[in-house]
Amino acid sequence: MRITMRSINNNILTNLNNLTTDMARINSQISSGKQMSTISDNPVNLVTALGLRSSLSQITTYQGNLTFGDKTITAAEDALTQMKDIALRAKVLGLQQANGSVTAQNRASAAEEVHNLWLEAITLANSEVNGKYVFGGFRTTGYTKTEPDPFVADLGSGYSVNGQPLPALPAVGAAQYNLNAGDLTINGIPIDATVADGISTARLNASAAAKATAINAKYASTGVTADITPAGRQATVAVGAGTLDAGDLIINGQDIFAAATPILAQDTDNTLVNAINAKSGLTGVIASRDSSGKMSLTAVDGRNIQVDTTGNAGNGETVTHLNGAIANTVYFGTVQLSSDRPFSLQTAAGAEPGLAALGLTGGTPTTNEVNDVAGDGLLTVITIQQQDGNVRYAGDPDHDLAIKVGGNSTMEVSKNGKAAVSDTSIFTMLKKLEDSLLGQNFSSVTGLNKATNTAAKLDSGSTGLEQQNTPFTPGIIAITVTDHSYSPPQNTTRDVGVDIAADSPADIAARINGIPGMTASWDANGQLTLATTDPERYSFAYTDTSNFLEMSGITTDAMQVQAISQASGNSDTVMDNLSTQISDFGARANRITVQQQIYSNLELSTTANLSEKEDTDLTQAVLELKSKETAYEAALAAAAKTMQLSLVDFLK
Repeated sequence: MRITMRSINNNILTNLNNLTTDMARINSQISSGKQMSTISDNPVNLVTALGLRSSLSQITTYQGNLTFGDKTITAAEDALTQMKDIALRAKVLGLQQANGSVTAQNRASAAEEVHNLWLEAITLANSEVNGKYVFGGFRTTGYTKTEPDPFVADLGSGYSVNGQPLPALPAVGAAQYNLNAGDLTINGIPIDATVADGISTARLNASAAAKATAINAKYASTGVTADITPAGRQATVAVGAGTLDAGDLIINGQDIFAAATPILAQDTDNTLVNAINAKSGLTGVIASRDSSGKMSLTAVDGRNIQVDTTGNAGNGETVTHLNGAIANTVYFGTVQLSSDRPFSLQTAAGAEPGLAALGLTGGTPTTNEVNDVAGDGLLTVITIQQQDGNVRYAGDPDHDLAIKVGGNSTMEVSKNGKAAVSDTSIFTMLKKLEDSLLGQNFSSVTGLNKATNTAAKLDSGSTGLEQQNTPFTPGIIAITVTDHSYSPPQNTTRDVGVDIAADSPADIAARINGIPGMTASWDANGQLTLATTDPERYSFAYTDTSNFLEMSGITTDAMQVQAISQASGNSDTVMDNLSTQISDFGARANRITVQQQIYSNLELSTTANLSEKEDTDLTQAVLELKSKETAYEAALAAAAKTMQLSLVDFLK
């Protein structure tokens, strides 16, 4: 094949251009420090490098998450540690004040400090990191004017609505107040029809117990619970003088009197009260009377109270006045519905049978829900009730705060505030200590004195409670029970009459035991204990003109000292609970440290791999550039000689 000068010249130029391109490429690699600037430089390496860059970006993100998690855990540990210090300070204050010689002014000053500790604990519970709440669970942001933080003082913990008392009904008649199939749905879940409660004697399907059972059976689906306020009946007229015989007064199917028994006006000797209470084990009903001699009955649970005064020409009614007329009447307890979240109840519009059975018809005046319209068949419970002294948790109680540490992996870094803070009882302990220092909201007390014979009459001198300078006197023990489940709290006062000639310590305890929300009992040591049936719901206060409680060793100061001591003792439990939480966060911190080390090593190896794929080896590049320069110079020299040849040279 013949090679022309044109072909030679073209080849020379092509080779020189290739060398020039190579030198430009190498020079670019040296100046930029990168092996590739375009895909064509090295397609395989570039794709690998892009994947490594993406991995490195994810690693950086996860490391940032871990840094946030580490800060969150540190903030949580600091907050819990400071709360533990608060609990210790509260214990010290309690121990100082649990002394009968301390003045009311000193205790009031200590109460103010405890209140400030309570507020400080709330502030610590609302700790933030980078604008996100440490104990908010998944709800780290997005709070409202009503709930500005995860922990809010003086608001109820959930949502609730209280059924109103239902009018009494005849023991026999058309079914009323039952929940029938289809009558009620809660949060879209149908509630089954009520069935006989097994404890009432009339209107068995309409009792508070029957309704609470039906509603609580669907709690797992609705998230709504039903609590009971026991049935009660208070006469509007004082006990009249007369005789009660068999059949005159029947309560929950039990005949109270077996033979003719004289009853004094106002039952001043407590014959009627004692007779009813003697059958309370069978009836589930306890009796008491006030200072004017009016009778009151209270069920011990969610059963109905059936009072029959029809016997012997209505003597039972003319003496007791329990029914207001000669009748066989049933009285009903009420139901309170509660949930951690807003909830709704639906029933047929108009008569609203499902709401009527719960005492929730009538719209806003009944339910206190501003959007509740009477007769529309719908009740939505969305109001957060004011509750002084309570701390509402508005965060996410179901999930812990977690960070992303992998494509499909997360790591929990902080517990939600309910588990980490509220359940330690730090707020409850501090508030109870504050209340006890202020002498309010007592839930229990045990008398310091010991009775040797609780069956002896008070004027016998044989009770063992007698004191030289303080005699028993006829009088009244007035006990006020506060139900804190309502907003505002509801007070109920019952008077227990004391007749020193007719009453024994056991008789008086039995009548106090009949007050709604109260229990009273003599223990084996002969000491009297008064307590509320639910310390979280009820508290009590009293006045006594009979000296009975004082002689039993129950005084305002004794109540206060015992309450202070109990609250101080609870601080140990709180500190143990907080220590457990701190240890848990310490374990989380260790996991963060391990994960940070893993990602640190991964970052180093990924960076090294990326560098290998895209960074320029300067030594190799300089040598290669020198090689290309030498080749280029040689090519130029050869080209100069070749391109100087002419046609004459070829013809020679």
